[in-house]
Amino acid sequence: MLAAYRQLMDDMSRGALVLTANRRLYRYLRDCYDQHMLATGQGAWQAPQLLSYEAWLQKCLVELGEEWRLLNSLQLQYLWEQLIERSSAAAGMELLQIPKTAETAIQAYRLLTEYELELEPSFLTEDQVVFKNWYEQFNGFLADHQWFDKSAVPARVRGALADGALPLPACVRLAGFDQLPPGLQKLQDLLLARGSDCREVSFSSQPGRRITSYEANDRSGEVESAARWVRGLLEQGEIGIGVVVPDLTRRRQEIERVFKAQIDPAGAVRLNDEDAVFSLSLGGPLSEQGVIHAALQLMGVEAYLSFEQISFLLRSAYLGKSQSESDLRAVFEVRLRGYNQDRFKLDSLATLAVSCGLESFSLILQKLSAFAKLSGKRLPGVWCELLADHLHDLGWPGERTIISREYQAIKSWQQNVLEVIPLLDTLGQPVSRAKMISLLLRMTHDTEFQVEAPTGPVQVVGLLESTGLQFNHLWVMGLEERIFPAAPQPNPFIPYQLQVAHAMPHADAARELAYAEQVIDRLVGAADDVVLSYPRFDGDTELQPSPLLPNDVVSANLQFSERHDLLHRIMTFQGELETVADRNGPRLEAALVEGGTGLLKDQAHCPFRAFVHHRLHSRGLESSTPGISAMERGDLVHLALEKIWKQLTNHARLVALDDTDRAALVAGQVDQALDQFYKDRPRPSSLMETLERERIKQLIDEWLQGVEVQRTPFCVVATEATHTEQLGPLQIRLKVDRIDELEDGQRIIIDYKTGGQLRADDLVSDPLIEPQLPIYAVAQGDQPAAGIVFAQIRKSSCRLLGIVRDKGLLGKVGDITANKCCQEAGIIDWSQLLAFWQRQIRQLADDFVAGEASVRPFDPALSCQYCDLAGLCRIQESLMLPEEDNDC
Repeated sequence: MLAAYRQLMDDMSRGALVLTANRRLYRYLRDCYDQHMLATGQGAWQAPQLLSYEAWLQKCLVELGEEWRLLNSLQLQYLWEQLIERSSAAAGMELLQIPKTAETAIQAYRLLTEYELELEPSFLTEDQVVFKNWYEQFNGFLADHQWFDKSAVPARVRGALADGALPLPACVRLAGFDQLPPGLQKLQDLLLARGSDCREVSFSSQPGRRITSYEANDRSGEVESAARWVRGLLEQGEIGIGVVVPDLTRRRQEIERVFKAQIDPAGAVRLNDEDAVFSLSLGGPLSEQGVIHAALQLMGVEAYLSFEQISFLLRSAYLGKSQSESDLRAVFEVRLRGYNQDRFKLDSLATLAVSCGLESFSLILQKLSAFAKLSGKRLPGVWCELLADHLHDLGWPGERTIISREYQAIKSWQQNVLEVIPLLDTLGQPVSRAKMISLLLRMTHDTEFQVEAPTGPVQVVGLLESTGLQFNHLWVMGLEERIFPAAPQPNPFIPYQLQVAHAMPHADAARELAYAEQVIDRLVGAADDVVLSYPRFDGDTELQPSPLLPNDVVSANLQFSERHDLLHRIMTFQGELETVADRNGPRLEAALVEGGTGLLKDQAHCPFRAFVHHRLHSRGLESSTPGISAMERGDLVHLALEKIWKQLTNHARLVALDDTDRAALVAGQVDQALDQFYKDRPRPSSLMETLERERIKQLIDEWLQGVEVQRTPFCVVATEATHTEQLGPLQIRLKVDRIDELEDGQRIIIDYKTGGQLRADDLVSDPLIEPQLPIYAVAQGDQPAAGIVFAQIRKSSCRLLGIVRDKGLLGKVGDITANKCCQEAGIIDWSQLLAFWQRQIRQLADDFVAGEASVRPFDPALSCQYCDLAGLCRIQESLMLPEEDNDC
């Protein structure tokens, strides 16, 4: 322990008041004092007078009975925003970023108050004149209510000490201040003038015995190198390791992610933070904590929900009955995905949830709907009570036992948000629900949350938090010239010359340089082993090291641990892997399975897809899209055509219709199709439904005129015909869109398609990737079909596409002799084609029953394009393997 620390411990044991620059140093010195007392043989001791400077000021206010006068940061921000908004409106100005403007104005106000300065009217810019007016209005408002900001607390405490309202401490030590704030400097002057022993504690020592520079290739490489350096020290049993990051606020997430991956890989999945190997001095926003994020989402629900919001509610563990109804909620989400809507009305969704057995979730939706309808303005405290009751009614934070991190987050939410907001009631400004939610969002984002846990052997801190700390090993990163020293950032509301004259923070380059020199001197003396690092490149930009690096720094080879992140360990794994060629599942015992002809189509495209879809009954989750999906549009066209042909029944009745009658028939059947289709599912908006209705009417009219009317006479003998067919050991349910019978008795099987990727060759492929029509063709028994065709119903490209027995039987649809695949397979007549189909269908059925499940796509470009199982079968990886392993 440094001599300065030992002396400070002795001073504390004699009752000295020690004020620290920040809470981290307070905790560090408290632990040091406890260790010191134990080392001197003490079994029990009185707590020292050790406080952070800010906490001591608060304590003094309490002793004066004036803590009620102090505005918190929320009240201050709120008052300034109201002041700026009113002032701007009165002056006819429009400010786009009032909250940001208020933050800058508060910073300027605090600087002027802390330095006890006034703005002189002369030499002010236009913006500074406006701020001066705000400043005077705000001071008048504070005087009227006897309030003050924390920047005025040092002067108030100093006055109380001077007039005897507070006792003068006899011995004061100021620890960890790179530069004394003006209020503390004046306090020190007062105490010295009154005979008190008030001194700064200097923790500076001789520079470390080993100061090493390290040049990383880029910023991410620098972070990884620091983490691996720390890991190497930990593996050697070292403790007291520090990492200082100048821009820690901006890089917090990156630092935490990389350090966990290298130092504590298990921490990425650990629910409890109590055993963390390292601690970050900077917490994250409270709003990023899952339990609080859920609360904010629940409070912000409106009358209509996006599908993403609904999905979040269904999967959230922080809602009532989230475990009891978890399976039903998962099934309900799959059902909603099938509707392919991106927006749902809360009331309609609640009704739909009841029909799916989700009584508790339906009740939650009803309560959300009732809360969304609240209107009018209320005081913030009233809103807080309503919001707390609302969350309780929704079952937040869920029925499972919460973990320590969640408990601490909820506690912070209650203490720093819900208990603070009612203080705005004293300002007497009712707000709307939307304004209140916006305020909550901002507060939770601005509230820093850090899990309370032991410090551990590694501390990652920012520049300000590092003051006064001592380490055995220290790495200081990011020491490049653009960051260290920092660029000046003078406040625009205070004259630049005034800021420079009083050496205000961030005022000018000279002040930042002097501060950076002081910080670097402190850091190189904070450990015996110090590494100073900087990145060489930022993208394509070459960087330069900070000019403040000590002259005696040396470049040396550092000891780094091997990379421990999961990706690297997978990539470099040298163990012998066992290869398992698992191409078959168990043989199918039951004869009837769900899937219809889609089962055989999946088997033809890829056996693995058929096995997962129809044996495991697993599918990828559908993604909702805005508007009406392509699948829904196709279903609506199918349904409308079914109704139209049930009315017409034959070609002659279609031809007999004039344009008006045909349009009326189409319009009526399309209306019925829409009503039937949306009977048990949420309807789209009225405007979207109207547009879809008109689109379908025009499309069907184009189809009827351009294709159906031009055909030779026929009658429709079946629409949406279904039956079960025995295909070897497998029973398949068949459904065909339409069967037409020509004048000579020959039958044509038709399948409606609204897509654009249709090929007649797919009806004669090996394996058969379009088995639906061929199955029905060979299943007709005594009256086999004379042709199978796709009816492509698509704007500006309506046509019939397929294969017929005799040329000219169905207009331009080709016969066997015109089909390239038939020629390649040696098929010369219709009977041979039927036999080919029978063999293909039987083989597909046999393979499925046998459990054939190889990852073997018919054509990766075609079969895998819209497949939902790419992440499960790892097709991209298998395609990169040698040929003999492609189906593993």
